[in-house]
Amino acid sequence: MSRRAVEDAVRRALARLAPSARVAGALPDRPPRAGAPRRSGAPRAVSVVAIGKAAPSMARGAIERWGDAIADVLVVTTDGTDVASVARDPRVEILVAAHPLPDRRSARAAERCLARARSCADRDRLLLVLVSGGASSLVCAPSDGVSLRDKRAVTRAMIASGASIQEINVVRKHLSRIKGGGLARAAFPARVVTLASSDVIDGAIADVGSGPSVADASSVARARRLLARYAPRYAALPLAATGRAPNAAIGRIVASPEELARAVARELRAPRSEGRAPRGEIDSGGARAFRVRVLEPSQGSVDRLAREYVEAARHLRAGTAIVRAAEPSLAVPDGAGRGGRSTHLAALVGLELPRGATFLAAATDGVDGASGTGGAVVDATFVRRAGEAAVRRALARYDAGALHLAAKTALPLRPSGHNLADIHVLAMT
Repeated sequence: MSRRAVEDAVRRALARLAPSARVAGALPDRPPRAGAPRRSGAPRAVSVVAIGKAAPSMARGAIERWGDAIADVLVVTTDGTDVASVARDPRVEILVAAHPLPDRRSARAAERCLARARSCADRDRLLLVLVSGGASSLVCAPSDGVSLRDKRAVTRAMIASGASIQEINVVRKHLSRIKGGGLARAAFPARVVTLASSDVIDGAIADVGSGPSVADASSVARARRLLARYAPRYAALPLAATGRAPNAAIGRIVASPEELARAVARELRAPRSEGRAPRGEIDSGGARAFRVRVLEPSQGSVDRLAREYVEAARHLRAGTAIVRAAEPSLAVPDGAGRGGRSTHLAALVGLELPRGATFLAAATDGVDGASGTGGAVVDATFVRRAGEAAVRRALARYDAGALHLAAKTALPLRPSGHNLADIHVLAMT
């Protein structure tokens, strides 16, 4: 299977999970009505807060569904994310902040979100919160006794340690006034409804963006244990309790990494809508229809996943493929290069791919760490093109992004307006 065919399958699958359409489809025809006796049945006034890499598209979906019922919209997203879909609406305020480490803009954005929540603290108001991957960094409201510098240092240490996103977000919640339901509590007694586009493997809605608008069941004790394990230098930081959000309705995840993996598999099985060919044969568009197996999602280490994929490639039959959603862990030492987990994984797998195999590791948000790429696609020619010594040096330095750019195996660095973790595809022609 060609590199282009694999990339196209992922691109089409992401288009099928467009955040705007997912949000619009998840909302009822009109906002729920107020229930206060004095105004029973009156339409609720709606405020929208959208936070994350998919925030502009998710906000667009809400506006398309509820139209004039929406009074105001606050969008917080990353640098480089396309905001054109909402930028011209006078009701929309757009803020940008940093990812994966919060900055001063993140602190300002968090305070703006909390202020917006407090402004609709009325029983006849509805706060619709739209959360997607990246939200934890984009809004940062340190709790008492914790500074922005502390939050950045803890986040950096935990990311470098290889902690899972769920573990990182538990700690984030207990160092914050907005996470772990804090945004919903600020809006009390307004009703709060949450829709999330999840970037967390096997994650609950409270894991996405550290759950700013849903109740939180994690504990200070667990956060303390995680700090001691992954960032012991900061284990003595004061931790805040989270807990209930009595005004928060049960939220809904509108898209997930697991759903993306299934969508990619469908595209590989039938790459073109017209002229679908029998499996393993060329269809009228020149792309193969493959027999595809979707693997269980994984948060395993990059090294472990690389070994699994190399072994699978040795036994994969022609005309077959495997697909997996993943959030791999990669422990990175101090002084490492500008790499990312997808480029690192692709380089490891590319060292041992047999002829006929193609492997893609893509960051669905279009940004693979600090690598300067969106991931990479490699085949059996990778070592010859890049040079084995150069590949091993890049891996030792955790600097695979530059390697893939030079070898022309890199996926473009392009914020996608999505964030559904990483997607891996291994196909044999």
